[in-house]
Amino acid sequence: MAEPRRRRAATEEKLAHVLDAAEQLMLDEGYAAVTSRNVAARAGIQPSLVHYYFATIDDLFVALVRRRSERNVERMADALAAPEPLATWWRLASDPRGTALFVELLAAANHRPALRAEVGAIAREVRRMQMKALDRLLPEYGIDPRELPPVLIAAAMQGVALGIVSDENAGYDTRPKQARAAMDRLVAGLEQKRRAAR
Repeated sequence: MAEPRRRRAATEEKLAHVLDAAEQLMLDEGYAAVTSRNVAARAGIQPSLVHYYFATIDDLFVALVRRRSERNVERMADALAAPEPLATWWRLASDPRGTALFVELLAAANHRPALRAEVGAIAREVRRMQMKALDRLLPEYGIDPRELPPVLIAAAMQGVALGIVSDENAGYDTRPKQARAAMDRLVAGLEQKRRAAR
């Protein structure tokens, strides 16, 4: 069986440009604004070129998720292996741009089965990675995994980050800055406790 042809560097660059445009459009105007016409206008190309790279808008969304997830899975693995795993994970999870994009992709996934399946597969992979690391790490932080199991810690870390960034981006008066500062203090205290126990 012949190997699939590799894309030329110029093609890869154009494809990245289209994905960058779609990502920025999603951040600026929401996932519903991601149409071939809007993406093309943002990228400075003809709409037919968007369709050349992506037969459907679902294909474009899936490509966005895959591109982001490859980076994020690597960054999560690095965070969990960092000298301060929880603090590094928290900074990654609460990154405003990445979380805002994730919120938009989740909203789009509610209406697009192919995207929902892709997001679900990645979420399961990342959660398995997190729980495996937490099985090892929680005792180092003085946390009893029977009382606060890894699945709860992982869900809480991601959920708090998602809630804070969503409220910050929406401009809701829910005191997200205070919540972020409190979480920063909590994680810093856990890291200090872990260092002292070593």
